[in-house]
Order: sequence, then structure tokens, then C-alpha cells
Amino acid sequence: MNNTAAEILKAFADALDLHATNPELIEAKHKAQIHNSWFTQESIDNSILGWQYALREDAREKWLEGNRVSPESKTDNLGIIGAGNIPFVVMHDVISACISGYRLNLKLSSDDNILPKIWIKLTEEILGASLFIDFTDQLKEIDRVIATGSNNTHRYFEYYFRNKPSILRKNRHSIGVLPMASELTESQIMGLGEDIFAYFGMGCRNVTQLFLPRGFDFAGLFPLWEEKYGELINHHKYVNNYHYHKALLLMNLDPHIDAGFVLFKERNTLHAPVGMVNYSYYDEISEVSQYLKEHDDEIQCIVSEGTSIEGLPFGSAQKPELWDYADGINTLEWLNA
Repeated sequence: MNNTAAEILKAFADALDLHATNPELIEAKHKAQIHNSWFTQESIDNSILGWQYALREDAREKWLEGNRVSPESKTDNLGIIGAGNIPFVVMHDVISACISGYRLNLKLSSDDNILPKIWIKLTEEILGASLFIDFTDQLKEIDRVIATGSNNTHRYFEYYFRNKPSILRKNRHSIGVLPMASELTESQIMGLGEDIFAYFGMGCRNVTQLFLPRGFDFAGLFPLWEEKYGELINHHKYVNNYHYHKALLLMNLDPHIDAGFVLFKERNTLHAPVGMVNYSYYDEISEVSQYLKEHDDEIQCIVSEGTSIEGLPFGSAQKPELWDYADGINTLEWLNA
């Protein structure tokens, strides 16, 4: 393939711009929802909008300028094992590999094995060239690997790929650090809601734990969130999770806040199941800083406004730039070293 990295990136962007008009892509979106009911049309379109933003022209140029990227064919075969928690989540690794000239053995998650294929197909049609991607159920004869999975599968990955150059990712979660509720604007509250509830809270960039100043009043948050996100309770899988964890809390007489569509539980834990958000109070912001330092390898991103904690603005957790690498590891640099 003689296409430049810039041309390949543009083709990926142009292919996604067909999402509202291309019959194959429209059909794939419907098939993906039937195959995986977590992938609602809203979630799929939300992911597409995020990718369209990430692949805008100035961002593509900035990404390539900051990295030594060569699409000339590499001798190594790259294996990628993708996650499937949100639509298209594997595609950053795929795009990085394509603009770096790798022949790719791609093992898609069974939860997201429809949408990536059609995006890649349309990209190849626009390029008029193959991206040399082999879809497979088992990685064989690979020289290096990028694998994303749970903490349990991570242990398997570490053993199985112990003799190969690798990027191995496990569970991570995201955190929100808030000032007093009276200091938050309606726009900030709705932005934080997007950080929490987009994709039903299933992404590693979804906020699952809130740090709140002692005395924080939730009352101003719930009415705004319910107007936009209250309908989550109508999704059969989401509501099953909500009712299950609500029942556990009630049976154990475990104090919690029930907003009618999401549960809030005071506990200092990063992981929260679907339908629940954890929160902790702080007296001094230094307590939060210490926690972030101690759990750095478990945190994907931080959203924070109105505090001294450095973080993304509320509402931007699910809009990563091309250079916002998972786990903070520069994939392009690793691929082109």
C-alpha cells in the first residue's frame, strides 16, 4: 500500500461520515443493536460523534506531527485483542496499527464484532487499497500484541504473551472531583451526567467514583439528570442491574441514595456496577490528591472543575483526543519504535 499515514487517517474519517447515508453502515448499526442490546442507536451514534470529533482535520495533523509514523510495511505481524464494552472501542489500536504499516491479526470482542468490520471495509473502499487486516478468533504467528481485557484475562495475557513485546491493558475507571454543588452551573452538572451515564457507565472513561466536599447536597443534581438520563431505567439490562443492586442494599440495610434511576453508595471504591455510582467525602483536597497518587495505575481519567485537582472539564471524558492514549501508553510511539 502506497498511501501515506495522513491519507489513511482521512479515509477513516471520511468512511465514518457516511454513517447516516451508507446502507451498509446503517444496516450494521441495526445489526449491532440486535446482537448486543447495550449498543443502542444512541450509544452507537454517540461513539460515532466522538470519533468524528477525534478525527477532525486539525487533530489528525497534530497527532501525526507529534509522532514518528511510517506506513511502510513492517516485518512484524501485530495481534490485537479488542474489548467490546462500548461501540468501536478497539478502533484506536486498529487505526494506529494501520498508519504504522503493520499487517494485523485482529481478534474482535464477540460484543463488538460488527461495527469495526464495516468501518474498516468502507475505509478500504475509499482508499482503493487493502489495510491487510485478518479477522481471526485466535492469534497465531504474531510478533507483538496489544490486548485489552478484564483483570482476570490480564493475568492470562501476561502468561501467554510473556515472550513478546506487548501492551496489555486491564480494568480502569474514572473519577470526578467536585466543589460544593452551589458552585456548579447547570451546564457543568449536565456535563458530569454525560461522563457518568454515557454508554450506561460501561466505559473505562465513565466516572464511577465521585469525590465530594463534606456537606455536598445532591438535591440539585438529580432533577437535571433525571430529565435526560431517567429513561435509562427503561432499558431491560440496565434496569435489571439497578434492581438487583438495590435489592442487595435493602436486604443488607446498607445506606444509599436512590435517585429512581441510579443508586449512589458512599464507599471508597473505584469499581461500581452498572446502575450505581460510588462517592466519598473529603475535608481537605489533599486527601483526594493522595488517593489519586495511590491508585494511579487504576485510573483512566479524571474530570474536575472548581477544585485544585487537575482534570478534564465536565462532559469531556467520553471525547478523547487521538493522543489521549489508554493507560497513558503512547501506542504510536510503541508501534514505531
